Amino acid sequence: MGNRLSDTWLDELRSRLNIVDVVSEYVPLKQKGANFWGLCPFHNEKTASFSVDPAEQFYYCFGCHKGGNVIHFVMDIERMEFMEAVEMLSQKAGFPMPSGFESGSAPSVNPERKERIYEANKCAAHWFHSLIWQPEGAGALAYLHKRALNDSDIRHFGLGASPSGWTDLRDYMITQGYDEDLLAEAGLVVRKEGRVYDQFRDRVMFPIINASGRVLGFGGRTLGDGKPKYLNTGDTIVFNKRRNLYASNFLRKEHGLRRLILVEGYMDVISLRKEGIPGVVATLGTALTEEQARMMKRIAPEVWVSYDGDEAGQKAIDRALDIFEQNGVTARVLVFPEGMDPDDFIRANGREGFERLAPLHQVDYRIRRAAAKRDMSREDEREQYVIECCGYLQKLKNPVELEKRVRRLSDETGYAVQTLMQQIGTVPAQSLAQERSGSRRVRRSEPQESEAEKSQRTLVALAAARRIPTDAVQAADFDKPLYRGLIEMLKDGLLPAQILGRVPEEQREETVRAFNGFALPEDPQKALECAQDCLLTIRRCRIEQSLTALKEEAKATADPERKSELLKSIMQLTIEQKRLAIDG
Repeated sequence: MGNRLSDTWLDELRSRLNIVDVVSEYVPLKQKGANFWGLCPFHNEKTASFSVDPAEQFYYCFGCHKGGNVIHFVMDIERMEFMEAVEMLSQKAGFPMPSGFESGSAPSVNPERKERIYEANKCAAHWFHSLIWQPEGAGALAYLHKRALNDSDIRHFGLGASPSGWTDLRDYMITQGYDEDLLAEAGLVVRKEGRVYDQFRDRVMFPIINASGRVLGFGGRTLGDGKPKYLNTGDTIVFNKRRNLYASNFLRKEHGLRRLILVEGYMDVISLRKEGIPGVVATLGTALTEEQARMMKRIAPEVWVSYDGDEAGQKAIDRALDIFEQNGVTARVLVFPEGMDPDDFIRANGREGFERLAPLHQVDYRIRRAAAKRDMSREDEREQYVIECCGYLQKLKNPVELEKRVRRLSDETGYAVQTLMQQIGTVPAQSLAQERSGSRRVRRSEPQESEAEKSQRTLVALAAARRIPTDAVQAADFDKPLYRGLIEMLKDGLLPAQILGRVPEEQREETVRAFNGFALPEDPQKALECAQDCLLTIRRCRIEQSLTALKEEAKATADPERKSELLKSIMQLTIEQKRLAIDG
């Protein structure tokens, strides 16, 4: 492995840690909006200007400008060297150091063992898939055909069958050179009361594959009366269901996704994807986790929650929206009629019917849910409904969206708009002002930036926050080598926390300030307009600089031919300058 830890291993370590939990061991934090705030541990202050972003997994102080990812925080707070901080965090995460880097006392996951488990999972997946075309898999094949899947669909998703025998998989895997210890460690067999038997029996098998194409484990749907109805591989050294999504392997080819569709079950994913709906994923037999929410935020700017239309599904949507909100994920909701689930709906209505569904803003969904629980003919119920709705409306930052919904609520309930606005209050605006007060103080003390420098730094911040597509800017738009490098890494798909682990330590502060220095527009169209304004400013400033230099040279030169060339260039740039002034 050489003398440094790989970026891949460090990314995995950071993904296993929640920076809010780590920082909270040293700094009392309070959540305000999407971020957590506290008094900076690195300089004296009376007003909290220290911010921790749980979605992006980095921290930043608007007062002293310290910032970085979770490794940098431990380095700064514990005054540790990089490797010391990494080792401390690897023990905290239960993620052993790679071979050759671990301390004498720390246990290590044998990388060869881990690779062997990946191989065993792949071997088992091929075996399950082969069985579905044989007599032992007839029941599974009939079930999938009944669910409107054809043989091509079954091959595309790698579906399979596990036979009803107690040790069929175990016996086959041993013939392939895998021992019982490894099979148990991979979650393919179970050891209990002196017996060893297959984990999956008489089930339709769904391989769980990560973005790199590795088989992590399996989900199995019973064909008989076995319980539970769905059974998943337990946590292993290669698989944790809290940190993975079903069908994430298909996302690697789906570039530029504007949204993910989150469904509950494997068959929902398959039914939507077979009809050509991209970006569909599911959780793995558990309720949505924060780790999965953060993973989805890295993939697309918003998530459409598409759970079953029954009451249980709607309650699960409520919980998912809470998780997304806590992690700064923009979420909308697809509501299916008559209690249908996504699989039922698309089989009945096809892709066109699915695409006609309009996703609800999460506030509108919560208001609709609140109305369904109230008897609006009763004044006390109507009053409670209004109070609940105003609580949801407080979270809207866009004044136009807020006014539209307040007027609608006024028409519905009879309460005056002014009364509703008073109930909503100004808490969000005040909180935002308090959160940014440190930022305003910092800007007054920062070195003066030119218009072009500020515009370039704004573009870096917009790209890092994924408010604009990465192809909206190019490296040539930036004068600073650091900014050009940051944009190239963002274009390569690296996240801010990953980039902070790759830039030299002496550039960390400037990088963090570039990522955090501005209040950015939330609306994608406004963000794109902001980026276009910045690009226009950069071009205008570059022309002004070029004109100044050309005019100075024209004054100083005595060569008539050179002066003529310079005057021609000055004229062309002046025309371009006027055109940009009109466009701006």
